[in-house]
Amino acid sequence: MINVNYIKTLKTARYSTWGNLTSETKYFWFALHGSKMLSEQMLYKFKDFDADEHFVVAPEAMNRFYANGFGGDVVASWMTSRDRLDEIDDFNGYLSNLYSKYEGQLSDECKKIVFGFSQGGTTLFRWLNGKVVACDHVLGYSCWFPEDIDLKESKTELQGRDLIYTFGRQDQFLTKDRINALKDVIKINDLNVTIEEYDGDHRVDRQQLNQLFQKYFSV
Repeated sequence: MINVNYIKTLKTARYSTWGNLTSETKYFWFALHGSKMLSEQMLYKFKDFDADEHFVVAPEAMNRFYANGFGGDVVASWMTSRDRLDEIDDFNGYLSNLYSKYEGQLSDECKKIVFGFSQGGTTLFRWLNGKVVACDHVLGYSCWFPEDIDLKESKTELQGRDLIYTFGRQDQFLTKDRINALKDVIKINDLNVTIEEYDGDHRVDRQQLNQLFQKYFSV
């Protein structure tokens, strides 16, 4: 007889940082990458930001695989459909531990921005739902709001909070019907989401990211 069993075990997680974390840091970004990416790929998007004012932490998902068959580039994914609840619990704990590592080093004036692209954005909202996260701004980028959880009951207060969501009009994964369905999820969860469209496809656009920062987060 075959029995499937589970055991908790330690695993070493990888993450990347960009910028100089000092008492003068004005903005702390916690940036979650999309599927089939690595953490440092998110950091390239901040090349136009002032490294003395911005400090970015990019956690890397713990599921790694070869992008093409059995060799070549190694990429990462946050979760799959197999044992998904365990994976969600695992990455919620991992993200909170990493966030706490740096949160205590920030000045009281430092703005904290949590940001997720594509699968990383969906992961972001699962994390906010499952854990208390002290942040000032939430940015979802070309992602999906998870439909299988009640975001009204999130441990991080989302109702009444200003949430920013952006996507490119040429994004092959976000058709008009998908965006309308996304708006329905937002409405059901009573979320106050400002949606910013721009001309672009399914990638983080450096110019768009900079414009969002200047419009919503800059002090």
